[in-house]
Amino acid sequence: MAITSDGTQSFGIQDSPVTINSIVYVCESMSFTYGSSRVDVNDANGEPLGSVIVPSRVEFSAALQYAAGTTVNPSVGQEMITASTDGRNNATYILTEVGDAQSSGDYAKCSVSGYEKIN
Repeated sequence: MAITSDGTQSFGIQDSPVTINSIVYVCESMSFTYGSSRVDVNDANGEPLGSVIVPSRVEFSAALQYAAGTTVNPSVGQEMITASTDGRNNATYILTEVGDAQSSGDYAKCSVSGYEKIN
């Protein structure tokens, strides 16, 4: 039986498939980071009065299967659109890193990372 990379196998990931530059990719794995920064507030003597948590941008990393054998890597700066089945992560992300991963006898794929587009 031949293995084909046709973009139809979602493997149970809710955010799969994803779209980049009108090309649909199957998402093999995806992780999101919801970070923050802590800002401490001190009095005139340097004694702590309190802290404030400031949320940072949502960042992600993912492994994507190519839509077809001739699909090229996405480019840094392109937008990736997710459409999860539960509506939890329906968003647009900006790609900041793109890597090419090749292994014998596996689906053709690449790794991407970036951050959530705010406006």
